[in-house]
Amino acid sequence: MLASLLIWLSSLALLHSAYSAWAARLAAKQAGTAVTLLLGSPVPREILLEALVSLFFLVIGVLSSAPKLKGVTWASEMSKRSIDTEASLLSFANVRHRGTVLFRDRADEPE
Repeated sequence: MLASLLIWLSSLALLHSAYSAWAARLAAKQAGTAVTLLLGSPVPREILLEALVSLFFLVIGVLSSAPKLKGVTWASEMSKRSIDTEASLLSFANVRHRGTVLFRDRADEPE
């Protein structure tokens, strides 16, 4: 419950910081000056700080709402599979059949 509330509040704060950055840039453009001259930077420090703090709390909320990881053992994985899917003989595949054509020295080619 607390994690979902944290996610909602930090998402709203992040959206608010995005809207505030857009509004600040729009106001600077309407004033007819360069954005960096009027604001001192492309994005005001307060808006940047709000965005970073809300992103931090959003990550904390998402991580705390995630379920616990289950342990995966080799025995539990092998109980779901059959010998037919595991013994597909991929180790005997020949992947070097084009090597002599693709990687030969170009000086050996006739012109």
